[in-house]
Amino acid sequence: MVVVYLLLVLIGAATAIFAIQNTDPVVIRFITWRVEGMPLALVILLSVLVGLFVGSTAGLIQQFRLRSRIRHLERMPPPSPLPPAPPPPP
Repeated sequence: MVVVYLLLVLIGAATAIFAIQNTDPVVIRFITWRVEGMPLALVILLSVLVGLFVGSTAGLIQQFRLRSRIRHLERMPPPSPLPPAPPPPP
């Protein structure tokens, strides 16, 4: 568990350094929408967060479907046993 905390601290420190070094304002344009003066680090970090959210949502949907399928298969009756094999010819 200590390794996980150490890794989180390192990722947080790297993110803070990244944000401090990339404060230049940028202009964001999307179709008719326009935002001026947003820091570059904020744009990149928000993009990463949105990507994580979309990816996590897709993974959760897949997990829900698989669990539903497992529950459905568990409710099915067991398959009938195979008939016995015929005796070998003499």
